[in-house]
Amino acid sequence: MFLDIAFGLIAALGVSTALQIPLTWDLMILGPLFALSPDIDFLIHLGRGGSSKNDDRHREILHLPLIFIPIGMLGIAFLMNPVWALLFGICALGHFIHDSIGIGWGVQWLFPVTSDHYSFFYIYQPKHKEPHPKKVVYRWKNAEIEKLAELYGDPDWIRNIYLQFHPYALFEYAALIASVIEVFVYRHYLIIV
Repeated sequence: MFLDIAFGLIAALGVSTALQIPLTWDLMILGPLFALSPDIDFLIHLGRGGSSKNDDRHREILHLPLIFIPIGMLGIAFLMNPVWALLFGICALGHFIHDSIGIGWGVQWLFPVTSDHYSFFYIYQPKHKEPHPKKVVYRWKNAEIEKLAELYGDPDWIRNIYLQFHPYALFEYAALIASVIEVFVYRHYLIIV
């Protein structure tokens, strides 16, 4: 979540700079909101009685990049404006990349062609669970997600990552702090850093 917010702020700054438009409050607010938007499916999961301890299936509603990004961009372009649509596309893509590295069982990058989930480079593993093989690309069969969560997952992942000094959490916190400083410097001193 913290990395998504950071990415949304940096994407807003990037769009502003690339298009040579002012970095307005609407861009700075929409960037993080757009970057978090795929996780609306987690709220749906919670509304259906789920929790963070059994959230291995929450990414099956909106975490479908080939569907979510084009539909979102078209809707925003027609209903709002093309700059916001571009920002949405960049932020949603950043969210899906982030969700494919580190925590969880990745994203269904090729849905509707296949329902397989893909993760890249690093997958968080609790110390008390059996290690899984290290790969550059992980491909998880959709039908095996519950079994994977049971074998390798951590039902207390929020506590064990974000409430401790786990390197993954420290990276996210540092990225958020750096992005806030970057936007502050840019807006207040008109310096591109």
